[in-house]
Order: sequence, then structure tokens, then C-alpha cells
Amino acid sequence: MPDPTFPAALPADAFLAAIIAGSEDAIVTKNLQGIVTSWNPGAERVFGYAAAEMIGQPVLRLLPADRTNEEQQILARLQRGERVDHFETRRVRRDGRSIDVSLTISPIRDPHGKIIGASKIARDITELKEARERLQNHAAELETKVRERTAKLEESLAELEAFSYSLSHDMRGPLRAIQSLTEIVVADSGEKIPESLPLLRKVIASAGRLDRLIRDVLSFAQLSRSEIPLSPLPTDTLARELIRERPEYHAPHADVQVEGSLLPVIGHQASLTQCLTNLIDNAVKFVAPGAAPVVRLFTTAHGDRVRLHVRDNGIGIDPAGRQQLFAIFHRLPTSRGYEGTGVGLAIVRKAALRMDGTVGVESAPGLGSTFWIDLPGVTPA
Repeated sequence: MPDPTFPAALPADAFLAAIIAGSEDAIVTKNLQGIVTSWNPGAERVFGYAAAEMIGQPVLRLLPADRTNEEQQILARLQRGERVDHFETRRVRRDGRSIDVSLTISPIRDPHGKIIGASKIARDITELKEARERLQNHAAELETKVRERTAKLEESLAELEAFSYSLSHDMRGPLRAIQSLTEIVVADSGEKIPESLPLLRKVIASAGRLDRLIRDVLSFAQLSRSEIPLSPLPTDTLARELIRERPEYHAPHADVQVEGSLLPVIGHQASLTQCLTNLIDNAVKFVAPGAAPVVRLFTTAHGDRVRLHVRDNGIGIDPAGRQQLFAIFHRLPTSRGYEGTGVGLAIVRKAALRMDGTVGVESAPGLGSTFWIDLPGVTPA
């Protein structure tokens, strides 16, 4: 139940006067000539003048010299019956200190509706503006630092990519020479040095593995460096052509097939082909000894995304191994005995990210794996 002593116990004029007197803001009235007609205690605190010093005086004494035209503009708006809301400007206190204020000014009308003056509420926002400026300056400084550090990071990355590309590219020449010359020695003189043949064949095999690693590193660096324009891709056609062109994907080596029709995606053809090649190669490779690889490709849709799956009957992966599976040079303990460089899945992840996609795997030891690439789908016309 409302308190019957508040505010009904006070006359309306007295109640309004009490509110004005208790306000922390300056509440001032003036006539159309700009002469102050009332001055509350809040105005004394904000501007430093007592009521006796300001009533009957022009409000212009509060304005800095460079803002005297504001008063005429404000009075002109009031005479048109307009309000001035939250107008931020500057005023001068009695002690000469300049302060920032927010003004809300309304016209005062007589009983006949004629505008005879104005009421002004002024709030000291000096500390607020100073805090705002400090925040803006701090934000600008942070933005500058971020730009500078980003530029340095981009420069360092560009140098690192250029170095890795140059190093990998320049290494392949001598490596191919080692491999080729060793193969010539085996072919021409192998029967004369039978005790050395196992070592020479190890040199050839090691050179081949290093060459594959260099090619994978080049592919990974190229994905980071080159622009990848995205466009709608006929995933079904792309996958079927890839399988048809690779003899190792067919009997008696493996059974790789597409299930149903693959949904189209938005992507980059060369990058998606590289992803599929790496995933299918792994699916064919990582099977138990004596097992025939069986690989199936299929897609599922969820919202505006399409998930391309590569399911195999391989050795599977335990939960701990899945955590770092897509990291560069990461190889699982269970992959020992299988050829690989530890870069293929990192290439898949990097390519998917460049195509606005994600990658993942569902697997269990001994139960095979299903790797997937999630990409934007093609919106039907």
C-alpha cells in the first residue's frame, strides 16, 4: 500500500521545488533574453556561483569566449518550440576552470502556450569525458600495437615460408642425385658388391622417404602462401574421376567406391582433390596386415553445410591419438611399420581451413576410421 504521506502530503509546487533543490545536476531557468531567473543548489555546486550572483545576470557569463554564439542558436531553437537534448559543450566555472557539460534545455510556456523562457539541466561530464578520452587513446594505442605486431608477424611468417620453400626446393636436387646415382651403382655394379646391396637399397629407400617429406612440406607451405579462390564444386564428379585415375584404388589392391551421389560444396578444386587423395591414401595404407582395404566416400547435409566422409576398415585410432592427429609431423605409435611423413593430415586440415571448413575423425582401435571434411554447401538456385 503506498505511503499516504508521500508525496500527497506536500503541495505539488513544494514537492517539485524539493526535487529541484535536491538534484545533483544544475537546474536553471532563463528568459528569452538569456537572463537567469532561477538557480538551484546543484547549479552552485556545478558552476561555483551562488544564486544571488547569477539570478538577474546573463547566462553568457558561463560561456567560453569561443562559444558565445551557442546561446543565440539555443534561444532560436527554443523560440521555435524545440527541445535540446544531451547537448555536449563546455562552460566556465566561477574559478575560471573550464568544464564539460551535457545540456538538456526545454521551452517554458505561459498558461496561453506562449514561450516565455527556458529550463536548463546541466550535468558536469568532465570526468566522464576524460575517462572516455583515456579509453579512446588506450584503444588507439592498442590498435596501433596490434597493427605493428601483426605486420611483424606477417613479415616473419612470409620470411619463414619463403625460407622453408627455398630450403625444401633446393634440397630436392642433391637428394634426387643421391637416389639416382645409388640406383645406377646397384644396377651396374650390384653383382660385384653383393654384401653392400642391402645398404645401398636402404640409401635409395631413405632418399625416397625424404623426397616425399620434402614434397609434403612444399605442399603445406604452398597452402599457407597462395590465394585460394572458392567456387561451387561438383564433388561427386571430382571424387569419381580421382578414384578412376588411380589404379591402386581398385582390385586387387583396394576397394574404393562412392556411395550414392556426393553433394556439391563450395571449395577450391585443387585443394579438395589434395584432401581426398591424402585421406584415401591413408585409408588404403593403414589396414591390418593381410586385410584388403575397403573405403567408402559419402556426404551428409546439416543446415547450409556439407560433410564429406571417408570411411575405412583400417586399424583405427584410440581417443588419445585423435587429439594431435592433424598436427604437422605427428605420427601415432600404431603407425610404425607404415610409410608416411606425418604431414598428410596437416595438409588436409590446412586446406580445409583455407576453404572455410573443418576436419575431424571418428574412430576406435580395430574398428576402422571415418575422416570427414565439413565445407559450405551449395545453395540451390
